[in-house]
Amino acid sequence: MKYLFSLAFFVFFTEALFAQQIPRQSIEDSVIGWMKVYKFKGVKEGMKVDNKVYSANQISICDSFANWMQASYIPKGALGDVKKSVSEKLGLYNQHTAGKPQIYGAYSKTYFELKYNSSRKLEPFTNSHSWWGVFANNIPGDWPVRDICTPTQYYFTMPTAETEAHDEKIKKLLDISKMANIMPYISFWIKNMGFGGGVEHVLLCKDNKSPFLKITKGEFLQACEMAIPVFYEKEKKRISEAEQGDQKRIAVEVKRLDEKIEGYNTGLIKNKEKYKSRLGEPAMTSAQPGLSDLAFGRDIFTSQYLTDPETTSDRYPVYKIDPALAELCKKDKPQWILISWEYYPGEPTERQQHEAIINNFNFEYVYNFFFAPEKVKGQPYQPLRSPTFKETVVISEASEASKINKTDKSIHYFEDFSTNAIGKKPVGWRSEYGLDGGVVEKLDGLNGNWVLITGNTITPNQLKKPLPQNFTLTYDLVASQNFTWGAKGLTLQLSKETSPGNAESFLKLKLRPGFDGKDGEATLETKFPSPPGYSNGSQWYAAPGFSNNKKNNQVTVAIKKKEEMLQVFIDNKKIVEYEKAIPAAHLFNALSFFSYNSEANDKFYISNIKITKD
Repeated sequence: MKYLFSLAFFVFFTEALFAQQIPRQSIEDSVIGWMKVYKFKGVKEGMKVDNKVYSANQISICDSFANWMQASYIPKGALGDVKKSVSEKLGLYNQHTAGKPQIYGAYSKTYFELKYNSSRKLEPFTNSHSWWGVFANNIPGDWPVRDICTPTQYYFTMPTAETEAHDEKIKKLLDISKMANIMPYISFWIKNMGFGGGVEHVLLCKDNKSPFLKITKGEFLQACEMAIPVFYEKEKKRISEAEQGDQKRIAVEVKRLDEKIEGYNTGLIKNKEKYKSRLGEPAMTSAQPGLSDLAFGRDIFTSQYLTDPETTSDRYPVYKIDPALAELCKKDKPQWILISWEYYPGEPTERQQHEAIINNFNFEYVYNFFFAPEKVKGQPYQPLRSPTFKETVVISEASEASKINKTDKSIHYFEDFSTNAIGKKPVGWRSEYGLDGGVVEKLDGLNGNWVLITGNTITPNQLKKPLPQNFTLTYDLVASQNFTWGAKGLTLQLSKETSPGNAESFLKLKLRPGFDGKDGEATLETKFPSPPGYSNGSQWYAAPGFSNNKKNNQVTVAIKKKEEMLQVFIDNKKIVEYEKAIPAAHLFNALSFFSYNSEANDKFYISNIKITKD
């Protein structure tokens, strides 16, 4: 019985262990790759979905897309899988997509929340993933103008970075049009519907002639006019089915419907009158206008009242596909290729995938394969750069201070970034969620190398763990001139982690500069819950001499732990002392610096990080 209990406990414990998510930090530098490298060979039979017939040649093109994707990218810190796909099957909620052209291709999901299964193999813990697709005849984004779509014509908008990315720094990072590999083709970023971030797109089409045609105000209003009776018949049918033959209730609901349709028609007449001299202008609307905008005296193009002054903000062109071109999409040869991938610069998996695609994927080969086949005849696909490529790390000679501190046995850790190349990420440090931070720079007027921290977190990978029981940690901190008063601060965090990123106890010191020579602010937050009686909570202090009026606003920060005592100094001036702050035997095992993104001028730099055994 005891044996059976032990076995049952072991099984329960093992299953619980395998059910846990692996901390992302612990595997983010590991090359994990694909669930399977398929090496598709092409197919002999086509397939049919609704009224769309896909030839064997079209499905074989899906095979090629999948193979080219896997040849160009190896997921790092995540697990990838690739699937072939054609136009979605029509159902209750996607009838508006019936007018899309014949679409086929391949996509990958790169899962970044992982766990071990019972065979100790990695598998997705959730469906959270980064997406990448290569499709023939695809339409970017998911912004249909549903109410005017028909079984033969699909209308859509495209909210791009030009209007949707309000931070100029983000907008610059999303612009891939000047990259040598992509410059010859059409490229753009489109906001995700209902989610943060968005999708990069590269459009390959013969002679760079886009298949997406802007429609006019006149065409849009005509589409609305045709859509109203279609909507009316659908609603009458729905009412009849919902009320199950109850003629009284049907009559009441149809009367309400008639009143609604009258409002639509009245609104349409007023819109036609307003724009009768401008029907040839491009239709510019909200992201997803509907027939309901016609009611209540609204302008279909601005969603405001017809009598309101006309505005141009938050308005987007409405597009369609030329019907003749859509008909050609049924043939074996694609009419255009759309390469798309999710990208927000602050998400590590999306950033790694993005860098692989823009550097490795051979856009020119794909273009030539379909639109200039004589140029690649007999040549297999090769990525521009191997997905296993590793950038050569340039190491400079260490500074004298670094050499001395590395040989001093009383120094537990020292880093002044002197061996690192300017403009590159510091070697031996992990940078998370940074948009342009986490790189080594020279500062005019200051000696040595400095790491920029703005909107990112950096953590040393080569820190010896745990830290000494008693120690003094010092670092030099610089804030840029005219740093915005009240902007986000720079936080140092010392913690004891149970697993990467999961701190059971910590010390956080946040500093931000003052203004016009006035002192800055320091916030000390601590969490040492066990045993009871130690420091827990947050307290504000002045940060003497830390302001924003100099070219380089530099201070030296020191944190000293001696048994249970905690002291904090700024330029040798003690600003904090707790006699009983931290348990004497407490051992920290993690260190990081982070700052939330602020204005473009609000930059922090750190260097000369030293941990001395006391």
